[in-house]
Amino acid sequence: VRPFDIREENVAPAEKVGGAILGGLVPYFIILLCLTGAMYPAMDLTAGEKERGTIETILCSPVSRTHLVLGKFLMVLTASLATAALAITSMAVSFGVGKKMLLGVARGSAADALQITITGKAVVSVFFMVLPLAVLFSAALLAISLFAKSFKEAQSYLSPLMIVVLLPAVAALLPGVELNAGLALVPVLNTSLVSKEIVTGTYHWTYIAMIFTSSCVYAAAALAYAVHLFQREDVLFRT
Repeated sequence: VRPFDIREENVAPAEKVGGAILGGLVPYFIILLCLTGAMYPAMDLTAGEKERGTIETILCSPVSRTHLVLGKFLMVLTASLATAALAITSMAVSFGVGKKMLLGVARGSAADALQITITGKAVVSVFFMVLPLAVLFSAALLAISLFAKSFKEAQSYLSPLMIVVLLPAVAALLPGVELNAGLALVPVLNTSLVSKEIVTGTYHWTYIAMIFTSSCVYAAAALAYAVHLFQREDVLFRT
């Protein structure tokens, strides 16, 4: 005799399920793509121009050093954001097509596992939070690359930076690492943690304000340092 028929059913909305599965991966990929997208343009616009001998010609033009830095910085930032946007769009389309194909053949628990979704609002919000971080990456890479004498030397300078950025980004994927007031001031880690919460549909507005403000301060400091380096002849003509 079976007086009861026991059946398991997931009552969490699709957004929560998708956030639990992909919440840490989406910000991780966006942060990584912003860094890699800015790396090579930053090296080419600084160390690359030293090798080609074109930096002297640019400095002789009737344009202030600040405007030169801002022009190079905006180019690097555009490449960074474009790389992240195009790659995420490509992955979203591939995920959507693959999900439809698998749902057509999956049955039972496998079909339930595929019922995950990430809203467009969450992706746009994550990009908004990563924007100051992309500014920080672009300015920092521009400043570091300016010290190099050649393109290869710039690569050796920037390679360790990849590890410095990836460690806090990966830490946000670990269980037990939760967003708090202290971690909200740690660069990269704070953005990764709050983005993971946003993907699940949770918006901590106090932390979001703290993280966005602190990231803007770090980005402004990095950009000011890059402008300062372009005023130094010993750095510009370090060949």
